[in-house]
Amino acid sequence: MRKAAFIFFVALAALMGCRRVDVSEGFQEDETLRMEIKGYTTFRYDPLTCQLAFNREQCEFRVHTDNMSDFYIVRFDEMPAGESQVVGGTITWTTGDDLHSKKTDFSVLKIEGAKVWLWSAASRIAVVVQILE
Repeated sequence: MRKAAFIFFVALAALMGCRRVDVSEGFQEDETLRMEIKGYTTFRYDPLTCQLAFNREQCEFRVHTDNMSDFYIVRFDEMPAGESQVVGGTITWTTGDDLHSKKTDFSVLKIEGAKVWLWSAASRIAVVVQILE
């Protein structure tokens, strides 16, 4: 009996350890411009130390610190225009001293005013961007 219980708990721990992390809980309720990877916030916009940039022609959104030491930049193949739309794009971001870039498809989860919430299930990256006019 003890052996069966041990095997059950090992199997349960293995299943929990392999659980696929999706977009964080409450992602769509938080209006903060930010980037999340595997449910963890990697960059959060702070109006006191950060800046925003937007280029409609290039479908590009930039969120970065004043000195550009930390940032995320998303360039889409087309402008996100409606919920449930899937748009291809490339996201580039910093983590410490590293620079990363990933080409992936994003699903538009929500559009509210000028803000757009996007999720890439394949890359497990979530971002909130803002259209500036």
